[in-house]
Amino acid sequence: MALLPYLKDEDASSEVLKILKARPLVLNVQRMTANAQGVFPIRSKLSNALFTQIKLDPKLREIAILRTAKDCHSNYEWTQHVPAAKHVGVTDEQIAAIEKWPEAKCFNEIERGVLQLTDEVNADVKGRRETVEALQRHLSAGEIIELLIIIGHWRQTASILETLEVELEDFAGTLNILEGIPSRPK
Repeated sequence: MALLPYLKDEDASSEVLKILKARPLVLNVQRMTANAQGVFPIRSKLSNALFTQIKLDPKLREIAILRTAKDCHSNYEWTQHVPAAKHVGVTDEQIAAIEKWPEAKCFNEIERGVLQLTDEVNADVKGRRETVEALQRHLSAGEIIELLIIIGHWRQTASILETLEVELEDFAGTLNILEGIPSRPK
């Protein structure tokens, strides 16, 4: 059982309830974070923007999220994002190799750079200059900033999930949580 209650509809402000009701599926992580009703609408907009408004390739986003889930030991985050990762092109081989990616041959140079930066930021807050410079050969300044925001956002999410012991839904890992969300702008 989670350490804090999931927000019930009857306890939600009209703004929070509108956001929750607009979703085809409300996850436990959303019900938990909705307890912070003053912040939830803004956090929700950020989460949605990181799925729909970024220039960064969604495959790189999901690789960073999965690696963050491993770095943070977040089973919930991992389980919910595996179907999403597959949906955007992360292969089964890559998913299986995320934990020991340095030895894996299934990641290209850009993906390896994303994994490296994700590990560095999750371990030390600061990514190494060499890692950022290597990524600059493939990604724009904006895409690198988006990547850093993604790493931080899902690390924060993992902290909420793990600290509060948010439970996986019965359907976790079987549904693509990105279903129905428009893809990024071209």
